[in-house]
Amino acid sequence: MPDFMRRRRWARFLDRSADLVADLSPPEKGWISTMRQALFMSAEDVAARKGVSRNAIYQAERSEKEGSISLKQMDRLARSMGGKFVYAIVPDKPIEALKYEQALRNARRLSAREKGFDGWSAEEQQDWIEDCAAQLLQDMPVDFWNAPAQETQ
Repeated sequence: MPDFMRRRRWARFLDRSADLVADLSPPEKGWISTMRQALFMSAEDVAARKGVSRNAIYQAERSEKEGSISLKQMDRLARSMGGKFVYAIVPDKPIEALKYEQALRNARRLSAREKGFDGWSAEEQQDWIEDCAAQLLQDMPVDFWNAPAQETQ
C-alpha cells in the first residue's frame, strides 16, 4: 500500500478515535477508584485479585490522580477489576486541519522571503499564502513540522 494511502487511513482512524472520546474526561476520583466503587469492590477485593496489599491499591489511586502511575500498572488494575485500560493520543482537530494550519504557518514564514510581498494587495498576499500552503501540503518537505505550533496565525 502506498505511503499516502497508509497516512490517510491513520488520519481517519485518529479522527474517528477523537470523535469517540470528545466528551470523555477522567472522573473526579480517577478511573481506578470509580471503577472499583461502581463494582462495589473494596480496595481489599482488588488487592486480593491483583496479589498486592490494600495500601498498594490506595497508593495506585493517589498516583493516578497525581499523574504518576505507569501505563502497565493501570492496565493490570483494569484487568484485575474485569476491565480494559485504553490509552490514546488523539488530535484536537481533524488531522487534515492540523496539517493545513502548519502549512499556513510555513507559508506565512516563507512570505517574508518573497520579493515584493509587502507591496502586494491583501488579496494577492492571501492568494499567495494559500497557494504556497497547498504546495507545501502536497510536497510535505522534511522541515514541514519545524515551525512551532504556537506561532500566531
